[in-house]
Amino acid sequence: MVESLFGMAQMGVLGGILLVLIRADRDVIRARRGYLCLKIGVMLVLFGAFMNMAGTLSLFTRATDRHPIDLYFFLEQGVGYTGGFTLLGIGLWFWLSSFHVAESSLEHLDDEVHSLGREKAGLTRVIEREIRQRKTVEAELLRLREHWLTMYKDAPIPIMRGSSGRLPIEWNSAFAEMLGYASLQEMVELARKSGGPHSIWQYRIDAEELFAGLQVERPILGYETRLVSKDGAPLWVRMDCMTTSDAEGGRLFYCFADDVTDRRIATKSLAHNERKLRAIMDAMPVGLVLLDEKTREIVDVNTPILSMTGFTRKKLIGQVCCDFLCKGDASVCLSLDEDDGRDFMSGECDLLMADGSSLPVLQSVSRVMVDNGPCLLEAFVDISEQKRLEHLKEDVDRIVAHDLKAPILGMINACNVLLMDEEIVQGDLREILKTIEQQGRKVLRMAGMAMTVYKMEAGTYEHTPTPVNFMMVVTNVLAELQDVAASLEVTVDVDSGDERTTSHHGLHVLGQEMLYESMFANLLKNAIEASPRKGTVTVDVGECDAGIVRLCIRNAGVIPLEIRETFFEKYVTSGKVTGTGLGTYSARLVVKTVGGDIQVNTSDTENQTSVVVTVPCA
Repeated sequence: MVESLFGMAQMGVLGGILLVLIRADRDVIRARRGYLCLKIGVMLVLFGAFMNMAGTLSLFTRATDRHPIDLYFFLEQGVGYTGGFTLLGIGLWFWLSSFHVAESSLEHLDDEVHSLGREKAGLTRVIEREIRQRKTVEAELLRLREHWLTMYKDAPIPIMRGSSGRLPIEWNSAFAEMLGYASLQEMVELARKSGGPHSIWQYRIDAEELFAGLQVERPILGYETRLVSKDGAPLWVRMDCMTTSDAEGGRLFYCFADDVTDRRIATKSLAHNERKLRAIMDAMPVGLVLLDEKTREIVDVNTPILSMTGFTRKKLIGQVCCDFLCKGDASVCLSLDEDDGRDFMSGECDLLMADGSSLPVLQSVSRVMVDNGPCLLEAFVDISEQKRLEHLKEDVDRIVAHDLKAPILGMINACNVLLMDEEIVQGDLREILKTIEQQGRKVLRMAGMAMTVYKMEAGTYEHTPTPVNFMMVVTNVLAELQDVAASLEVTVDVDSGDERTTSHHGLHVLGQEMLYESMFANLLKNAIEASPRKGTVTVDVGECDAGIVRLCIRNAGVIPLEIRETFFEKYVTSGKVTGTGLGTYSARLVVKTVGGDIQVNTSDTENQTSVVVTVPCA
C-alpha cells in the first residue's frame, strides 16, 4: 500500500515536471534539441514510474507470468528509467553547452548593440542635420514666399492669379488701381457682391473664353479683353498669361495685364487719319509715289498716279521706280543720296505709261521718314498741256521774231543807205539816223534774244560757238548806251590797255555776237543806272590769259543788302521804277551758256561794286 502511494506521488511529481516543461516550451529559444531530450526523458522516467506502480496490479502480473521474459522489468527499467535518464543526460548536455553558446551570443549581441548604438547616434546626427537643413530650407521658402507675396501685392504691374476651373481668383493692388478702385479690398468686396470675378468683365463670354484657354498648358500672349472700371466705363486690357502645375496636380495661372485703352483709341484715331489722308491723297491732282530710299522700290501710290499712267496698284507696288516709271532715267531720284545733304529737288522728266507712251511731268522728290525708315516721296504733275502751250508760244515767238526781223532789217538798211550820202545827210539828221539804226539793232537783238533766253532756261538751246571780236561788241554796246549814260550824267571809261577799242582785229572770244552784246549791254546798263550822278563806270577788258578773257565792270555804290545773295536770280531788283530783274539773270544765262563764269563783289567800305566776267578765248 505504501509503495503504491509512493509510486503515485512519484508519478505526480514527474507529471508536474513534464507539464512545466510543456508549458515553458514556447519560451525556450536556445538549445531546442536539448530541451526536447529533457521532455522525452521525463516522459520515459514517468513511464518507468508508471510501470513500477502498474506492477502491483494482478492483471498485469498474471499476464506476465505466462511469458518467460520479465516484461515488467524491461519496460520499467530498460525503457522507462534507462531510456529516460539517458535522454535526460543528453538533454542536460545540450542544455549546459547552450549556456556557453548563450554567453558568446550575449557578448556578440552586446557588440551588435554597441555597433547599433553608434549607428543610431550617427543616424541621429544625420537626421538632426537634415532636420536643421529642412527647417532652414522651409524658413527660406517661407521668406521667399513672403517676399514673393510682397512683390506680387506691391508689383506696379496689374496681376491676376488663380487655379484653372476653381475659385477664388486673386488680384494685386495694381490691378485694382488700374480699374479705378481705391484699394484691393474694395474691388474684392464689390466683386463678391456682384457675383464673382466675372463681374469685372464687360462681357462674361470674354472671361469664359480666357479661362477656357487657361485649361491647357500653354501661354496666352496678347489677349485683349474688355473689363469694367469702377465708374462703369469700358476698359481695354491686354493680358499675357502663363500656366503651371501646383502641388496637388492642378493648374495655376498668372495673367499680367496692361491698360491699352489709350493705345486702341490712338490706333482707331490713326486708322481714321490714315483713311482721311488716303482720301486727301487720292483727291489731289498730283500723282504721288512712295519709294524705299535704299532699294528705290515702290511702296505705295495714290489714285491719280494710276489714272495718269494707266497702271494698277498691284502692278506698281514692288517695282523699281527708275526702271518702271521713268524709263531708266534716275537723274532726279538718285541724286538724293545720303551724302548729298539735300532733302528736296525737282525737275522735268517723261513718265512711262501702261500703253508704252510717255507723259511729260514735273517730278518733285523729297526725303521723308515712314515707319522709322527713310523713304522718298515723288510727286508727279502732268505738264503735257503746259508743254503744248510752250511749244505754241515758241512757235508764236518764232513767227513774231521772224516777222519783225524783215521790217527792222529794212529800217536798219535804209538808215545805212542814207548815212552813206554824207553830202545830203548832215548835222542833226545824221545823228537821228544813227540813233534809229542803233535802236533798230537793239530791237533786232532783243527779238532774237527773247527766244534764246527761253531755250537757255529750258536747257534746249544748242550753242554753236564761233570767234567773236569782243572789242567790236564793246564798241557797239557803248554806242547804244551813250544816250542813257548822258541822261544820267554818268561817264563810261573803257580801259583795254592798248588801242584795241578801235581795232577791227582786236581781242576775239568764243561764242555768238548776239549773246555777248546782250550780256554786256545788260551788265553795263545796270552799272550806269546804279551809279550816282556825275559818277564813272569803268570797263576793264583784260588780255587772253590761260585761255580766258577777264571783263570787269565797276561802278560807285553798293548792292542793297536784301538782294546781295540773290543778285543774279530772276525778277530780283531794287530801287528801279521800271526794273524787271531780268538783266543780270539773262547775263548769267549767257555766261554759263558760253562756258564762262560771273561773280559780283560789293564793298561797303569802298562804296564800290564790281561785276567780273570770264569767258573763253577764241
